[in-house]
Amino acid sequence: MSYGVSTIPVHKKLRLDKRRGSDNWYARLTLDNGKRIVKSTKTDDLEEAKERAIALYYETEARIKNNLPAQTRKFKHVAEYAIKRMQETLENGTGKQAYRDYISALRIWLIPHFGSTDVDKIDLAALTAFDAWRTQHNKKPFSQSGINNHNAALNRVFDEAELQGWLVKSMRPTLLNKGIKSQSRGSFSNEEYTKIYTALRSWHKETDNKKAAATREVLRNYVLFLANTGVRHGTEALGLRWRNIEWQKSAGEQYLVVNVDGKTRKRGAVARDRVESYLDRQSKLNPALSHDTFSDLLAAKSDEYVFTTRLGQVANIASLNRAFNALLDDLNLKVGADGKERTLYSWRHYYATQDLKRGVSTHVLSKQLGNSTAMLDKYYSKVSPLLNADLHSGRNRRKKIDAATDAGAGNVVGIAFEMLATGKLDEAGLLAALGVERQNYIVTEQIALKALAAKNGELINTETLMRILNG
Repeated sequence: MSYGVSTIPVHKKLRLDKRRGSDNWYARLTLDNGKRIVKSTKTDDLEEAKERAIALYYETEARIKNNLPAQTRKFKHVAEYAIKRMQETLENGTGKQAYRDYISALRIWLIPHFGSTDVDKIDLAALTAFDAWRTQHNKKPFSQSGINNHNAALNRVFDEAELQGWLVKSMRPTLLNKGIKSQSRGSFSNEEYTKIYTALRSWHKETDNKKAAATREVLRNYVLFLANTGVRHGTEALGLRWRNIEWQKSAGEQYLVVNVDGKTRKRGAVARDRVESYLDRQSKLNPALSHDTFSDLLAAKSDEYVFTTRLGQVANIASLNRAFNALLDDLNLKVGADGKERTLYSWRHYYATQDLKRGVSTHVLSKQLGNSTAMLDKYYSKVSPLLNADLHSGRNRRKKIDAATDAGAGNVVGIAFEMLATGKLDEAGLLAALGVERQNYIVTEQIALKALAAKNGELINTETLMRILNG
């Protein structure tokens, strides 16, 4: 490589060069493995530059003899290499979603603390000092999962340094984790779930701020989506595009499948049947979408993000968190009876609890949630027997027998609409009989047809019709 001005041999492996645009001499040392070290002598005096170049030569030889890297780099420099490598894999689809968390940890915590430290100088003492600094700035001890995330990000930097020859394996420090054990997040009861989604039906009308109202509209569908799929709040859910959702058939039945790019791997999550109506309503908010039916939308494989507001903006984590926290405050539901705060991530816990209550095994649930069975057992082993008490006690079987017996007593839907037509039941009574407010309410074709007929006969108003059709 020519530096454009002049080259002075100092040793068979060492030369002094001058670059265009600089008066200073640069020492260029060629190692036995063919790699080069180029470093400025920071002087334009030739004799002084030779002395500094020779000092660099002997210093480098000594480092190699002592099994140290020939040269090192500042942590920030190496971290930027690691970040670039992770970003490239994310862009080409081969990277893990966890890489986003590692990049965030590097930007927010690791680079600010270790930035100007030589990467080969990070030892146990340096890590202990970082832990104290981290705790002080966080104002409380980090959780084990949070520290694991920082350790994984650190290892990516050490891997890069070792690959580039700026760190030798024997110098890598052992990363410790003395964080506090993670606890399961707060969840919601079925009654609280009903209270929340009922409030969300009209909450967007309670603000004059157009952007806030648009976010609240999306929040309604987003909450219902999370509670009925188990998909992670944040990157996993907000990263969904319409092309990631499809109909799939199994044993002759059609199911709605959400293909998510999970924390550790990609997976397909089967949505509860009612999610179709929530997503269909959500699609109508996006001004960039045009389709006749929900199935047409999925068939189009649109690249548009699912959770987009009517203003054409993709809903972001901060806005949704802020809106949901405000709603919980309004409803006095921020903290549960167990003393734990609830967040949007609590809907994942709610979903898991509902499945376990129905007798779904942790093995089956792990495939849906993208967690290990060990992780599920850790958080739910204490409560799962009680959740399945109905199943363990044998009552589940007796209830099924009783339900089969009651089925012959008559058609509830038909009787309810008949009583409405004869004036023996009002609209509120009709909604209660149909179970519109219940969690497991599903709009069947029979209900939809009878509701439309009732509206046509002016037996119900538009608001009641929409509540029956939309749940």
